[in-house]
Amino acid sequence: MKKSFVFLIVGVILALSLTVWRFSGKIEPGGQADPPPETRQDSRQTEILFWNVFADETSTGAFLAKAADDFMKKNPDVKITINGQGGYDAMAERLEAASASGRLPTMAIIEETFLGRFHPIAEDLSRYLPSGVIANYQPGLLASGYVGSALRAVPFNRSMPVLFYNKTMFDASGVEAPPATWEEFRETARALSDPERGIRGAALCWDTDAWIFESILYSWGGEILDETNRKVVFNEDGRTAEMIRFFQEMKDEQTLFSPYDHQEDPWITISTEVLEGRAGMMMGSNGMFSLYSQWMADAGYELGIAMQPSLDGTPSAATGAGNIIVFRGASEERKAAAGRFLEFLAQDEYVAEYTVLSGYLPVTKSAMNSEILRAMLSEKPMYQAAIDQMEFAHRRPLTKNWKNMYSVIVEELEACLSDARADAPEAMRDAALACQKIMDENPD
Repeated sequence: MKKSFVFLIVGVILALSLTVWRFSGKIEPGGQADPPPETRQDSRQTEILFWNVFADETSTGAFLAKAADDFMKKNPDVKITINGQGGYDAMAERLEAASASGRLPTMAIIEETFLGRFHPIAEDLSRYLPSGVIANYQPGLLASGYVGSALRAVPFNRSMPVLFYNKTMFDASGVEAPPATWEEFRETARALSDPERGIRGAALCWDTDAWIFESILYSWGGEILDETNRKVVFNEDGRTAEMIRFFQEMKDEQTLFSPYDHQEDPWITISTEVLEGRAGMMMGSNGMFSLYSQWMADAGYELGIAMQPSLDGTPSAATGAGNIIVFRGASEERKAAAGRFLEFLAQDEYVAEYTVLSGYLPVTKSAMNSEILRAMLSEKPMYQAAIDQMEFAHRRPLTKNWKNMYSVIVEELEACLSDARADAPEAMRDAALACQKIMDENPD
């Protein structure tokens, strides 16, 4: 692979992979929604400002612009303006500032777990969406939109961690199928590894917001918080330390590549190893499927995708990426118009088109019958694994404290994978105590 091409790849990966958001302060439920429109083409129009988490020039930006145009042609009484915010980080910061100034948009895409932070200013969407539309969303993806009995968000650009693997390497090593359990993952990594040539069978990044760690923990039978969402439980039975020790052992035997041994960004480092054929497997977002497929093909490899392995063959995985919320302070006319646009986006045509375009999950059940989606699965049947995994979606830690908590967890995780002999039980005990202190000092 040409070096310039690698730099292009890893640059895009970095831009798409960053999920950390940095913000502080209190979100108030009040405030006047929507800045006054700068122009008004028709005084009878209801104007909606929609903040898209991705920049306008991205594929998602182009998709939403087209969808908005299609909607407005059929609904001339509504004008939709879509502004890209350049990432979850920027979105959170700008929503916080907009809430403080009383100039929120009508609607926005937020990262799934941010609902723990922003739900006080989010409207109950069951007031504006028909029950049939709500019932048609994939239940595993819709679950994180509820706070209590109120539906505060609906899924849009949603993902789950999946196992990406280099099928070309599998075939060359005589490995017939991707691993279904973590023990099979270890055995497969051994079969693919050639330490003398710098080739390791697997690579692992915990992710900047502990998303991969969280998902693997669920597959190991663990939890982050108890059902009250107030008590930290990930270290109660020693399961987490056992899981970390498992990967430490793989690194020690040179079958697992750790990006934390290098100074560069972990996702850039690990993705380069996989895309250049020096690592055979990695956990990553299914939202990268379309890009990874093309990049692997350009490098002369065939990409495979499978469900995340589990401890005993019983799947369980985190969901992630973006949900759409509508702000409670918006006028009734704007909230009603936003509900109509959400219903429009939930049509099979648009759900399927966005999945094919982006690699994100089809967020409704009926979209699975779409001709365009069936054609994609016919061409790339391995993507079915990502769809099948939605059935095993696990609840997320919807607390306003999650950012501060995962920052502590990631620091300990990185230390454990940097040094395969680091004390995992001690590291997780310290992380759990620190996380509980954060929860106690900042109750939801």
